[in-house]
Amino acid sequence: MGGPNLADHPPIRLIVLDIDGVVTQGEAQPLDLDLLGLLAGLNRRARGNPEQPAVTLCSGRPAPYVEVLLQAIDGHLPAVYENGAGLYNPIGYQFTPHPDMRFIADRFQEVQERLQVGLVASGKAYFQPGKEYSLSLFAREPIATAQLRELAAAELGALAESVDLVYSPSCLNVLPRGIDKGKGVGYLGDTIGLPLENMLGVGDSDVDLPFLARVGISAAPANANSAVRQLVDYLSLHSDGDGVRDILQHFGLLP
Repeated sequence: MGGPNLADHPPIRLIVLDIDGVVTQGEAQPLDLDLLGLLAGLNRRARGNPEQPAVTLCSGRPAPYVEVLLQAIDGHLPAVYENGAGLYNPIGYQFTPHPDMRFIADRFQEVQERLQVGLVASGKAYFQPGKEYSLSLFAREPIATAQLRELAAAELGALAESVDLVYSPSCLNVLPRGIDKGKGVGYLGDTIGLPLENMLGVGDSDVDLPFLARVGISAAPANANSAVRQLVDYLSLHSDGDGVRDILQHFGLLP
């Protein structure tokens, strides 16, 4: 894909990046410190010139991890955590659940308890720690990851109707139905007063599809799955952090 002609689009004012598979290579992998420094430089430029796009994050990771990564890129705008369930704002150090979470939280607690008994306590899977409003299930044996959706649905029974079971490359995400990264990036736009058409989004897996579909311009690194590849405006030939560098270069966003 060659990507859109920026002359036909509203200017990019915010770059919204997924973390795993985009900014980093995923869990337990070394951080690309050079890339983090590059993104921090973009944020410092944006502070001094509102015409320059800032950088933030839209991740399934829990709030503390997103907070640390936002510090690493010197981010000053809010970031989405737990696949849209909340927004972390470094101004005032605020962690705010999506407004729709107040209608969902009680029932989701029952979902967590059911999966804890059926999959975690039995040794089939474990939860990624630190999450409050969503769950990420990791298979004890990585080869069994593809079976997690079927196992989770069986354990939940009728409760499965209250959640969405969505894969990322290494785990199964259990999301309150109606909450996703698309909702999260919409909440972000409302909070900072920026139209979604002024955002460039970068993601690589199914959980990113809702937010990539909503932003003005979308892109993906070469490691993106087939659904993301078919959706985005620009597909890099490079993976992970090198893909981010290429995407920024492609859209003329580097100094």
